Amino acid sequence: MLRVSFLTVVLVALIASLQLPMSTANLPAFVKKAKKYTPLLFFKVPPGQIPECDEMEKMISKLEKENGIRVERLDIMRDRMARKLYEKVVEGNMRASFPVLYHRESLQRVYGLADKDLVRSWSKGRLLPDLNAKNEKEMVVLGGDEDEMEGEEMDLEEIELQMDQELTPAQRRGKEAMRRRMEEGRKK
Repeated sequence: MLRVSFLTVVLVALIASLQLPMSTANLPAFVKKAKKYTPLLFFKVPPGQIPECDEMEKMISKLEKENGIRVERLDIMRDRMARKLYEKVVEGNMRASFPVLYHRESLQRVYGLADKDLVRSWSKGRLLPDLNAKNEKEMVVLGGDEDEMEGEEMDLEEIELQMDQELTPAQRRGKEAMRRRMEEGRKK
């Protein structure tokens, strides 16, 4: 009988504490709120390890405050699952410098310390410039050889249709999610 009453007292105290406004840091792990989804990932290391990560952290914090977005930070030195995800994201890329920003819906990556405009474009899911291109304003269009397309003038709808045909199902879902978010943003 004593054991049951002790458990009920503990349960009542736990329920009462949940009704008071307080941070979730003091709560047990099973009571904490689930993380809210964000398409923006920032792979980093603990502060002080890599100066570029510290600079990018400052830049992302300012961007979050200015634009009201949320970027999920994944510490690859402290979290094994974050390390595995990082390895999948940079898989096959030999130039992967650190830190790495990854957009889940547009599947775009930003490697190393980047300027604020590039990070802002990444956070909005916009098409990032190809850094290997001769002219930064040049855009790479998927599909077709350059020789074939030289004499042909394609309008934007044809290019859009051609690009859609070459997307994987995951990329199509990401593109649709971005389109829905943009439409919701216009309505507000």
